[in-house]
Amino acid sequence: MPIMVPVSARSFAATLFGAATLSTASAVFGGLAAQEVAAPASAPHAQLLHTMAGSPEAVDDATPAAAEPARRCGEFDDKPASGFPQPEVRESAKGVLRTSLVACIGKNKVLDAPSGEMRVIKTTTYEGAIPGPTFVVKPGDRLLIDLTNNLPPNPTGLRDGMFPHEQNSTNFHSHGLTVSPLGNSDNAYRLMPPGSTNRVKIDIPADHPTGTYWYHPHKHGSTTFQFLGGMSGFLIIKGGKGTLDAVPEVAAAKDLVMGFQVIRTAIDGTQPFVHQDAEQFGTFPFFTTDVKQQGVWSTYGLDGAPGRSFFYFTTNGVTNPTVRMRPGEVQRWRMLNASASENLMIDLEGHGLNIVAMDGITVSKMYQLKPGEPFVMGPGQRMDVMVKAGDPGTYRLLSEDPSAVSASVSPSGKIGVAPRNSRHSFDFPSPCAAPAPVRTVGIVDLENAGPNHVAGHGRGQILNASVPAADDPCAKKKPSILAFPFPLATIVVDGKPMNMKLPSDPLPVPEGLPTVAKMLKKTPDVRRNVAFELCGMQEGTIMARARNRLPSCGWYFEKYADIWGGKPFVMLQMMRDADDTGVANDDKEMPLIDFKKDGLFNPNEPLFDGMVAGNYEEWTVTNRTYSDHPFHIHQNPFLVTHINGRPLDQPEWHDTLIVPGTIRQPTNFLPPPAQPNINKIRHGSITFRIYFNPITVGCFVMHCHILSHEDLGMMQRLDVLPGKDQPSVCPIGPSAQMEH
Repeated sequence: MPIMVPVSARSFAATLFGAATLSTASAVFGGLAAQEVAAPASAPHAQLLHTMAGSPEAVDDATPAAAEPARRCGEFDDKPASGFPQPEVRESAKGVLRTSLVACIGKNKVLDAPSGEMRVIKTTTYEGAIPGPTFVVKPGDRLLIDLTNNLPPNPTGLRDGMFPHEQNSTNFHSHGLTVSPLGNSDNAYRLMPPGSTNRVKIDIPADHPTGTYWYHPHKHGSTTFQFLGGMSGFLIIKGGKGTLDAVPEVAAAKDLVMGFQVIRTAIDGTQPFVHQDAEQFGTFPFFTTDVKQQGVWSTYGLDGAPGRSFFYFTTNGVTNPTVRMRPGEVQRWRMLNASASENLMIDLEGHGLNIVAMDGITVSKMYQLKPGEPFVMGPGQRMDVMVKAGDPGTYRLLSEDPSAVSASVSPSGKIGVAPRNSRHSFDFPSPCAAPAPVRTVGIVDLENAGPNHVAGHGRGQILNASVPAADDPCAKKKPSILAFPFPLATIVVDGKPMNMKLPSDPLPVPEGLPTVAKMLKKTPDVRRNVAFELCGMQEGTIMARARNRLPSCGWYFEKYADIWGGKPFVMLQMMRDADDTGVANDDKEMPLIDFKKDGLFNPNEPLFDGMVAGNYEEWTVTNRTYSDHPFHIHQNPFLVTHINGRPLDQPEWHDTLIVPGTIRQPTNFLPPPAQPNINKIRHGSITFRIYFNPITVGCFVMHCHILSHEDLGMMQRLDVLPGKDQPSVCPIGPSAQMEH
């Protein structure tokens, strides 16, 4: 399949960056543009970008992709799954994985667990499948992908700015890989519009840790939409020195991938985009039919009205598939939370789960959980677990209610044990125990709370309308909504017993990362502080009163009043430099002013100065909200040393980790008892050490991996500099016009 570019690389770059910065734009986006437009001598940034990205070899850009899709977009697969479903596998050969990948509207069948109905859905996919194909490579390999965007043209006349936009434009992120962020590598700034074919070339370092990684879209403004359709896939690195794969007990085990996704559609099975008139994040009051009070994602049905839209928790695209094991058999399960927004609280009936790797990186000492003991996976996280089957029988791999079951964000289970609330909107699964009808209560104060508070990202809001009992789906004989706990998979243990062993400690640690001892011993070159902050002002909520808002909110509301595509928006999902403290102001509506840095994503300015390749830094990320936020940084993993200020017994490598919500958590939201004020309570936090690998010189991002937050600006740009006192290799400032 030849490479097709519907508009020339030159005109495309000019459209994004303007003619004056055409050479720089070409180098940033790499691939065809980087070759077609030479950087003049007066553009050192462009030259360096091209150098860092690597000059594509002629054979790479001339050779078409070798692998054709196993299934065409739009084809209908009526074949029943035989055994536990596994995505198609595409594996490298002779140091290269050369393949094609097609983004398209796929047609699939999925079982609705509560009703038992088999439904047809038509959603955004890779190659028509949920999930996409699994890519398997080795350290030192090259990944070459021709990614064709066959999604429909973007609708015109919709809101833009910081509001979700360009729903069918996409790009490619290799989540967790320590690779170059420049050119046509793992570049989150690339834009792949509908109708284009785009070369992705990722060179994997020879010392890269082996493990479970994944790929997905990362086009700011459309990421949530594409995730809700099922666009993601596994990217597994095998082999190399000191690998977990070589441990005899691991090598002998059956190796299964388990991709957990939440697919969301309208009741006709199609996938709508966002509510264009939304002026607030979620629908409030809940159950209202007033169009002006609908939230961003109310297009799937009225938020707070279960049953008016469809959603499906799937494992490898199937509702509750079956894994078969023999008594005493050991299997390796590569678990991935590929949902857009949901924390998963996971346990296995009658069995303990044994965690051997987190976010692709092998742990030195296996976490051995007791039978029924849950662990939590935030969106974007991976856990490799070893499971030894017990007595014959049928067991469920459960997703517990994250509002009712408590756990630490670390599998050590010792620090910050609490409910782990993180949901896309109110009408995602909840226990079938609906509250009694509630009348309007007016403005709700955090110190005057109420029992009908709904956990999740509607936190601090009150059911502000009557709900007739006849309309309550929980009142029906057969619930129309999914109730916790529910099975992600069913495990059937039968057959002739085996006597396989679990691996023993210590496990081999990755050789391509600095040792834990070195990370801890090294004096940090810089210490930095980051904060997640949430600001709102809609009437009827706790944040309608300034004293219940963070002191930064008033100033940032004024700063960001006109960036929402022509309409107001009364909620800010911010990620800020916590050392940017502002200036005191004698105004209770705006107690702090004159902050120096952005609170919402600015693609043209890095949040921090002086992040230098080869440096070791220590960061603390604080969560100044009531609910969890999973922190993710591109390109470089980080070593977590503290949670909520308390040291971990065993530091943990991650690329994504939940930053806990406040301590203590709100309970009821009407008196008694009195509830905590966000300004008078301990905030959750994680502290980590990070090493900036020189291969990651360039610009990339960090963000909340609740993607409905990221799409609204809870993200920041980071630049790793090639050396001390050297400039960024990426354009900076208003003239940069970095695409987002």
